[in-house]
Amino acid sequence: MSDHETVRRLLALSAAGVLDPPEERAVREHAAECAACAAELEDYAALAAGLVALPAPQPPAWLLERTTALLAAEADCRQGAVAAGAAAVFAFIFVLAAGLALRTLVSDSAAFVWLAFAAISSLLGVASALVLGARRRTQRSIV
Repeated sequence: MSDHETVRRLLALSAAGVLDPPEERAVREHAAECAACAAELEDYAALAAGLVALPAPQPPAWLLERTTALLAAEADCRQGAVAAGAAAVFAFIFVLAAGLALRTLVSDSAAFVWLAFAAISSLLGVASALVLGARRRTQRSIV
């Protein structure tokens, strides 16, 4: 594909002002040399100015409320996920520290039993989190 065809595909985007600076510079440089592309860019610019001048319809109140509620729910889920991750890291560090302390206080076999119990509990916690996460995804797809 030639540079001319590549730039022609970007003319409408340039008139709308959504190109990256390198692409915008390439369009402007090509339009300075190519009269056909310059005229087409002017046409697109006039269309874009006309579209901007049109009144924008206001969304219905129920749509704004629903969207705001969904965004708030997503933010709560993200905050909950961050808190759960922090709690998991803290619990992991605590289990390791407690296991090392237990190992120094009692025999190695008792420490091993305790660490095995803690690992099994952690795995059950992870399984629970995965089940709850799958359930949340199902609920979100219904909304």
